[in-house]
Amino acid sequence: MHARHPYLARFLALTYAALAAVLSACGGYGSNYTPTGAGPGATCGGGYMQACPPPTVSVSAPAANATVSGTVALTATATASATYNLTITSVEFDVDSVSVGTVMSSPYTFNWDSTKVANGNHSITAIATDSANGKATSSAVTVNVQNAAAAAATMTPEQIFPAPASRASGTARVSVARDSGALSGSVMLTSLAARSVTLNEGFAGTSGDAVLALTPSAGKPGVWNVPAGAELTPQQLAALGQGKLYVIATSAAFPNGEIRGQLAPGSVQVSFTALKPTAEAAGTFGAGVSAMAATTLDTGAGRLTVHVSSSGVEDTTAATVTSGGSKLAELSRDAVEPGHWSTEFARVSAADIESFKAGDWAVSVAASAAPQGAMRGQIEPRDATRTD
Repeated sequence: MHARHPYLARFLALTYAALAAVLSACGGYGSNYTPTGAGPGATCGGGYMQACPPPTVSVSAPAANATVSGTVALTATATASATYNLTITSVEFDVDSVSVGTVMSSPYTFNWDSTKVANGNHSITAIATDSANGKATSSAVTVNVQNAAAAAATMTPEQIFPAPASRASGTARVSVARDSGALSGSVMLTSLAARSVTLNEGFAGTSGDAVLALTPSAGKPGVWNVPAGAELTPQQLAALGQGKLYVIATSAAFPNGEIRGQLAPGSVQVSFTALKPTAEAAGTFGAGVSAMAATTLDTGAGRLTVHVSSSGVEDTTAATVTSGGSKLAELSRDAVEPGHWSTEFARVSAADIESFKAGDWAVSVAASAAPQGAMRGQIEPRDATRTD
């Protein structure tokens, strides 16, 4: 038949050759066939082959809900399919769906200038591309950017423990250049002949080292200025974003401080709570007993810092913050000052923050004589450091 129909024979030969090529591309010559260019195992992505698996990628730093400022190292973990000998060719970092940088090789870290965005929450994702042009996008990680450009605080005796018997007051206003840390500002004091005014590092309820001394203004009584050329280090700028810098004024009568003001950005709430003896502890303490809780709540990062100081409360055994009657945070006793209990950067939920805003938080201190609570106070959501 083939001899009688030469054109048919030629057509069939070409058809068999084409079929053989298709079988070859699909690996149809047996399980031991390895396509050209592949390592052990099959290849992928060709016209007659299965699709290549996408890469995997995740943001490993910064941590979710972290408070960040200045230059932030964005880091991703990315892998491509080893079965098909694929490799990662690039990792792109996006902030709020806008590309900020691309890294071509491991480690996949890009230094992001967070001063380019406004203070507040921002979403970070990583997009990995592999050698087969496969792409994958990581889950988003939300961070709280706090490059404080300006901060102000009301200065009062009540922010010091024990509170000085003073009627002095003051207002501190500072501004910071986000890129350089250059600091400017002044403090206005009322009814106070200050011996010194300094900027210190420490959370509300603690005492920290001075990082900068202000200078009295010539011809303006009660005004103290940030000296020209003053700068905050990146670490100090981050502390400002956490509510961890304060201004304190000393006097001859109160050399350790007469009034103080905690500087904090808009997402940080600072409250001071006077604790009173409970009914359980009635008659247990003398007239000199006192206690104060200083609460710093970073609503953007969902972090809580509390410092409790007491005087005249004998043998304190525990200190606790509650939210709506349920335990929110357990405080630890200071090894040097037995009357000082604290927790720093404790994680709180969005529901806990709403409970705080509703005035449902309380703090209590237990003692041997009153194990259910010797001193207690309701934490007020009003920020005691605000000037408005």
